[in-house]
Amino acid sequence: MPIKLTSLIIVTIALLWVSSSSYAKNQLDGHYSPYLAMHGNDPVHWMEWGEAALEKARKEKKLIFVSIGYYACHWCHVMHRESYSDPAIAKLLNQHYIAIKVDRELNPILDKRLINFVQATTGTAGWPLNVFITPEGYPLVGITYLPKTQFSAAIQNLNQQWSADPEQLIHDAKAQNNHLSKQILAADNQGDYSHINENIKELLQQSMQYANTLQGGFSQVRQFPSAAKLLALMRLQQDNNTHKALDDFIQLTLDNMQNKGLHDEIAGGFYRYTVDPDWHTPHFEKMLYSNALLAIIYHQAAKQYNNSSYQKTALETLDFLQADMQGKDGAFIASLSAVDNHNIEGGYYLWQQKELKQFLSKDELYLANLAWGLDQIPSLEAGILPMLTMPIDELATQLKQDKSKLLQNLKQLKRKFKQQRKLKRVIPRDDKLLAAWNGLNLAAFATLLPEDKSLKPTGEKLANFLLSLWDGKQLRRAKNSQKSGTVKDYAAVAWGLVQWGKAANNEQVTKVAIAIIDTAWKKFYSAKSWKESETSLLPDPLHRPHIEDSPIPSAEALLIEASQFVDNGQWQTQIKQVFENSTEEMEDNPFSYAYLLSISIP
Repeated sequence: MPIKLTSLIIVTIALLWVSSSSYAKNQLDGHYSPYLAMHGNDPVHWMEWGEAALEKARKEKKLIFVSIGYYACHWCHVMHRESYSDPAIAKLLNQHYIAIKVDRELNPILDKRLINFVQATTGTAGWPLNVFITPEGYPLVGITYLPKTQFSAAIQNLNQQWSADPEQLIHDAKAQNNHLSKQILAADNQGDYSHINENIKELLQQSMQYANTLQGGFSQVRQFPSAAKLLALMRLQQDNNTHKALDDFIQLTLDNMQNKGLHDEIAGGFYRYTVDPDWHTPHFEKMLYSNALLAIIYHQAAKQYNNSSYQKTALETLDFLQADMQGKDGAFIASLSAVDNHNIEGGYYLWQQKELKQFLSKDELYLANLAWGLDQIPSLEAGILPMLTMPIDELATQLKQDKSKLLQNLKQLKRKFKQQRKLKRVIPRDDKLLAAWNGLNLAAFATLLPEDKSLKPTGEKLANFLLSLWDGKQLRRAKNSQKSGTVKDYAAVAWGLVQWGKAANNEQVTKVAIAIIDTAWKKFYSAKSWKESETSLLPDPLHRPHIEDSPIPSAEALLIEASQFVDNGQWQTQIKQVFENSTEEMEDNPFSYAYLLSISIP
């Protein structure tokens, strides 16, 4: 009897192991992208985006389910817990769909195309981005976050429609694709102007139409740094200096970004955006690209507006990057998560009085509360975000303290807060080493190098990392990726390298930058139009006459600017074609092309 019972237990364990192992791991297990790796143990049979997944869909005649997100995305984690870890949801996806997980930071062109599709068909888009695609590659239906019950109903309903009449859905998807393509191509028709810079006047007018003149920024709802727009407008103001209201707006925006909730008062650096128009409550993820660009913005603004606080913010931002976001091989990681290790959004950055009393003296607590408002009623469940309550001069007056002494006390106070963070808290890190974002970061170090020579060792290591991604013919997209970079990777890396080569007097860096620039023109620009990646697995990839700004300046503009930095005349024919190609879309919406329009006429 004992022998039989033991045998039964062993067999049962073995069967359980076999059963669970069939879904305990999938293609994403152990992936170098933390976002993809966290889905590696999902019961969903995730595949990576690629020809193999699409071929499997065609062979099995199933719809493709593409789910796109990124590691610092709060709602991506929520949907992961609620839906993708659920065996019942997984069973539906595995049985009826080919499920594909995508890290948007590794596949930015696919992400852009599907974001545009969902925006056009639903009126809104964001992450997690979930798009159902036909086996031929035509987007059919797109959704963002849905609670588990609604998501389950959606995938069951669509499968019923597919099972009943797949040909009709294929027809609908193709028709929808053709309609959207025609809309885009119509907007790309030749405009009335003979030169794109003729749109600058309209750009300035449109910028002030979008401007929130009470709070700064370009939104009445959520506030993003809009780095590409600010850089462009600052440059145009520096060249023309004809629009005082615009100057006032730019400085209001810069002041509120550095003094309110977008900026981390304790450790420096900026969050990705605030959820309110007053810059008070951040969405707590920190991105490499935005911090690199904001360091450049504040450095340039310090000179343009003779404001030393802007320079202080620029240097503190690079200090933050070196302290908290420097990764391996001299490169910098992609982001810090919005949620801490206890899955609390903002938990790493928020404080309660009870905790403060444990590590601060009575005088330190008084200063922290007065300077940063930490004794107010918390607006967020996890606590209060430190934020300047008044200008430093006013604070010094209220405390009857010398300003320099006050600044020293605040510096010491910040040091204690940072020590407490590291001792008690953990923030998840997306440690991907991306080509484009590190290119932007190198440009930031190059920009501030003349004012701070101590930045040179870090900049040299970062430049060497970027050089390691170039094999003489191809630029890789990331440290552990063998995929060729997009136009954004080539442009941003070239933009960073040429500036570092000049600032650090490094001829080898400049030489490689020239080779990357030349390759980019040949790969991505022809017949007066751009393609954003060398290949596309989706049908009918669009070639556009111009590439709009995103949170990052247009890749087209960065490449032109990098070309002008070296000024060897090699690409003047292509650059002239770009500037002579105004379109209806650019003339109707110059705000989307602000950085390109701010570049000097060649």
